[in-house]
Amino acid sequence: MTLLRICLLIASAISCATSSKVLMVLPLGSASHKNIFTPIAQKLGEKGHDVTVVSMYSSNFKGSTAPAYNDIVAETARQQMINSTGEFNVFQMYKESENINSQVMKKVIKNIHVYCEAFLKDPAVQSAWMNKPDLIMLPAFMNECGLAFVHKFQVPFIYVTTSGLTPWTADIMGNPENPAFVPNQYLPYTDEMSLWQRVINSVFRIVSPIARRHLVLNRLEKVVKEFLKDEHFSLEEVERNASVVLVNSHHSLGFPRPMTPNVIEVGGMHCRPSKDLQTIDPELSHFLDVTGEKNAILFSLGSHIKSSSMPEDVLSMFVNVFNRLPYGERPSNLSSNVITRPWLPQQDVLGHPAIGAFFTHGGLLSLQETAYHGVPIVALPLMSDQTLNAKQAESIGMATVLELKTLSEQNIEDAILRVMNNPSYGKEARRRSVIMKDQETHPLDRAVYWTDQPSSSLSEEDEILSLSGAASRLMDAEKGVGEGTAAREIIPSKGLRASLNFLLEKMQEAVKKKSVKYENAFRWRNVEEKMNGG
Repeated sequence: MTLLRICLLIASAISCATSSKVLMVLPLGSASHKNIFTPIAQKLGEKGHDVTVVSMYSSNFKGSTAPAYNDIVAETARQQMINSTGEFNVFQMYKESENINSQVMKKVIKNIHVYCEAFLKDPAVQSAWMNKPDLIMLPAFMNECGLAFVHKFQVPFIYVTTSGLTPWTADIMGNPENPAFVPNQYLPYTDEMSLWQRVINSVFRIVSPIARRHLVLNRLEKVVKEFLKDEHFSLEEVERNASVVLVNSHHSLGFPRPMTPNVIEVGGMHCRPSKDLQTIDPELSHFLDVTGEKNAILFSLGSHIKSSSMPEDVLSMFVNVFNRLPYGERPSNLSSNVITRPWLPQQDVLGHPAIGAFFTHGGLLSLQETAYHGVPIVALPLMSDQTLNAKQAESIGMATVLELKTLSEQNIEDAILRVMNNPSYGKEARRRSVIMKDQETHPLDRAVYWTDQPSSSLSEEDEILSLSGAASRLMDAEKGVGEGTAAREIIPSKGLRASLNFLLEKMQEAVKKKSVKYENAFRWRNVEEKMNGG
């Protein structure tokens, strides 16, 4: 017995010696943004790390799983945010404006300093200031208020993008972005752009970091300076010390792009194989079992949109269409081919053989789950990044997209029947599923690895970070080649200069000719074989 106690003490000591304190700070964002962090927090907690998540939303664990981390909820800050901005009723906002995203961004940017101050001073958050962590993690956009914790504790930190890699985050990490084939995440472009689209994309690439500096960072910096009582504090200087960026994206739902070793794609880390619905919801399981393969539709517009908040005319459209469809999701006037739930185990339903399509709002996490399970999409984007997510899924051939402004019973029905009856949507969804699952490591394991040891990332500053914007994009070199002056000035031999002039003339002639369209190296020629079991 004594020997057993000694062994347990030694094991406990080893565990304490290797465990770390991890602080995840989310000053702003929705509950879905927190859902990106919770898989990492849970996994780190299960490994024995002391993890604390600070946000404005409580964790919503279903089933028997208990959170393996400390959950701090800034309820006072959340209430102040609601008081400052009001609830975002998307249906009402659509009636008042043509551009709902512009409305949302104006409200958020106008009040972002208020949100930040309320969060930093929230009574529940004060406990997070009392214990120095070993590592801090925070979202990479609109949450820079959390950099106050990084400056206060002087510890390594990791940025996590809740969508794709933003231009300024790429700049912070020294990750090159070529606007000729890397579309800005705020533009509805693919990696194959026209000349005019490349021009717009290039302008956005240059302007967006500048706009962020003036509209977001300047407002937040004043609040943090006052809170920390440090006039020398600089958000830009602090965030340049990011050890790693975890990017919530995967090329199965987008387009391949170059990434440096300190930029890690972890999109789909919450995705998993479906569980047996019989043990979760027997009635729902039976409903799907008797429906037949690929003969049911899952309908959900996310956690924020409830049927009770829908205008009567919009709700009636869906009710009428669902009653007519030969598929089997109920207000009292729904027919027997529809079943409703206030909450559904979405991944378990998506993985059921009966599901032939998913009618969704286009949230990124939902799209990742849909791609993982190989289900085609009918999307009705409502706000934020949902429109771009949906358009991207449409561009790769696994979705059709509706607009709330032009919504009608007829186009709802047409979109559902098109996706359900046209096999190309299902085939492309299954192809994307193969790509998403065909990874060397699971995204969550990858995220935990880099979170577990951020010092294993590039510890020395990349040379690109010391270059000017013109130099990092070779604009100075291109100018020199174009004018032929750079090499002429440094080559003394007349013969070499004559040879160089000849080569430059030929190069310039080639540039003027019609550009050759190169096929992307990542076209996944072997996916068809994998889909067919090869």
